[in-house]
Amino acid sequence: MANLQREIAYRRRQISTHQADLASLYGDLGRLGLASGQGDRSLASREQRLRYAQALEAWQKAAHSCQQIAGYIRQIEDRSRQVGAIEADIKALAVEEERLYSRLGAMAWEAYGFDTLPMQSRQICTPIFASHAKRIATLTARIPQKGGSLVRRLALGRLGRLRRHLAPLLATAGRALVEAGLEEELDLSRAEDLRLELKSVQVRRTELGEELAIHRSAIAELKSEEGSSPKTKLEESEALASQLKSDYEAEEKAYGALLFEAGIAGISEEWDGLVTQIRLHSNRILSLEEEIHTLGNKIKAEELSAQIEVEQRRIAHLRASMESAHRQIIQLDASIADKRHRIDELLGSEHGRIDD
Repeated sequence: MANLQREIAYRRRQISTHQADLASLYGDLGRLGLASGQGDRSLASREQRLRYAQALEAWQKAAHSCQQIAGYIRQIEDRSRQVGAIEADIKALAVEEERLYSRLGAMAWEAYGFDTLPMQSRQICTPIFASHAKRIATLTARIPQKGGSLVRRLALGRLGRLRRHLAPLLATAGRALVEAGLEEELDLSRAEDLRLELKSVQVRRTELGEELAIHRSAIAELKSEEGSSPKTKLEESEALASQLKSDYEAEEKAYGALLFEAGIAGISEEWDGLVTQIRLHSNRILSLEEEIHTLGNKIKAEELSAQIEVEQRRIAHLRASMESAHRQIIQLDASIADKRHRIDELLGSEHGRIDD
């Protein structure tokens, strides 16, 4: 019986495979029928064709909507990546700018110290340099000119620290001069490379700023077009498209089945090939179902044979019980007869007495 059940299970798996192939072939036939515009010989077929066409159109609209939303998301992601790259370039450019500003600020510091800084540049640099220059001057004046005393060493140490703290002031002054457009007031003839580099980073910063603004504006516009979260909207649109696809595929297969049942042939070689394949799969399914039915009958026959065997054993048991009961009945009848005979003997004598 176990072998028969395995054979049935195997044939059922074969049927599932054939049914899947058959469903696909019905879909192909339905799609071909819709494209060819032939085969609608009945009202049911025409109505099914209309349902199929409507379901297909609904899915196509939903799929197009998914593509549009996915396109928006790709554009936003692409723009965001470009924004990130530009911001990284701006950060790298800022490091280069700080280096150039420090060089320009060093030139301004030198001119400030020699009191050769032009008036406008001095007005900008004085608030930056004055306090630090005064501290350096005061400390320098207090350093003993000769000897290696502890006081001299301590003062020189403090002076060194003050000069190290000058670096950020130089960058600040250089930036302020450039922002005010006064870098040309300094004598850049002896630092032509600095002039060119400053011009280059200014142009590059302008270009990066404009490019960054364009991408950020585009991202804002794309997000405003979608309203809610694009990814959430895409998930909802994909779920709807998936459901509509299942619906239209079901209508497509139903339409193909009606066309096959109508027995239409000769429309095209592809059409006839699909019809032949559908017929082969259908016949194979019927054959497998008959085999399953036959195997099922064998299983039922084996089950009935097993039940008969059990019932025969019960009959044998009952018969053995009947024979045993019959012997007991005979014994009991003999015992009853013996007891009645004794009663007659006891009651038949007038002068007899009952012995214990």
